[in-house]
Amino acid sequence: MMREMNVRAALGLLVEHGPLSRAELASLTGLSKVTTGQLLGRLGELGLAEIVGTRSGARGPNAEVHGIVASAAYVVGVDVGPRELTASTCDLMGQEGPRVTLRVPARGPLSDPRTAVEAVADKALEAAHVSRKRLRGLAIGLPGLVQPETGDVGFSFDLPRWKEGVRDSLTASLSIPVTIDNDVNLAAVAEHRHGAAVGVQDFVLLWVGRGIGSAIVLSGEVHRGASGAAGELGYLPVPGVDLPHHISRRDKGAFQRLAGEEAILEAARTYGVRAATAPEALAAGVPALLDDVAHRLAVGVAAVCAVVDPGLVVLTGPLAVAGGVTLCDRVAEAVASIAPVHPKVVPTGVADAPVLRGGHLVALDAVRQFVAAG
Repeated sequence: MMREMNVRAALGLLVEHGPLSRAELASLTGLSKVTTGQLLGRLGELGLAEIVGTRSGARGPNAEVHGIVASAAYVVGVDVGPRELTASTCDLMGQEGPRVTLRVPARGPLSDPRTAVEAVADKALEAAHVSRKRLRGLAIGLPGLVQPETGDVGFSFDLPRWKEGVRDSLTASLSIPVTIDNDVNLAAVAEHRHGAAVGVQDFVLLWVGRGIGSAIVLSGEVHRGASGAAGELGYLPVPGVDLPHHISRRDKGAFQRLAGEEAILEAARTYGVRAATAPEALAAGVPALLDDVAHRLAVGVAAVCAVVDPGLVVLTGPLAVAGGVTLCDRVAEAVASIAPVHPKVVPTGVADAPVLRGGHLVALDAVRQFVAAG
């Protein structure tokens, strides 16, 4: 167990810092040079690291420098939507390959989740000129509840065909670690590692787009709840807004009705803003519309902040990106007026494909654990 942890730590440090000498790696890990040399040897045996050059020191011979073999293994991230899947590869150093999409028909073989995921993964591998034998991990983000105990889909309003058993089916078919997670949770992972929440241990990420959802990060980890429903803010009951008749039927939650894309587009028309989409309407920058949207979003933000009291709220998703800093400032002001909390509200630092980027990070973490055990 300790050896696996050390191999995984060494791999992670080489990814984070780039090529390192044995002495430099020993200093970062706190391990002896002998133990560090053994770790580098193990990574070399696995084909994950190699000598990439030498580095001169203050005294003595030049030190060999070890670096990651980025092409030794790849992962694929998949962002699942109601009508299409988007995917891309990522190598061990985090370099993303070309993005591909796959339309999902209502009927036929590709309507099956496992078949569709394998097809889009193969399409992404082909676009990156990578053979399937070098695929070592897969992470899937989708709108819905993922059961913490099984890692499988529990419920998805938009994806009724995604049910328990999909993850096991994919794992058996591909013979690699497969992770399925809520799409907003994956976006929060990307935000925490590379975005506006770097170095922040407690924060809430609110996704505002066609759907509304949130991710709650506490002590640096995504909080999922007992059934995986933590963060399903679209179902927050709101006074004066219709509630779903029954959760088993395809119906929108109250907060989704209040602040989702359809509601914002309808509100835009009342302010004389004519736009084809809600993001286009917000991008017009009409103050009255921005105030209206901010007060709608503040209802949900205040509710979750009154419970977990984070110091930071990150707004992301198409509508949030369109509203930018101006919308964030208005939301912060509105929240402070209706609840005794004053979180900093900021726009996302990962506006480009946050679900895919989060999927890559989660898949790479799983691969490092998998290869360390090998």
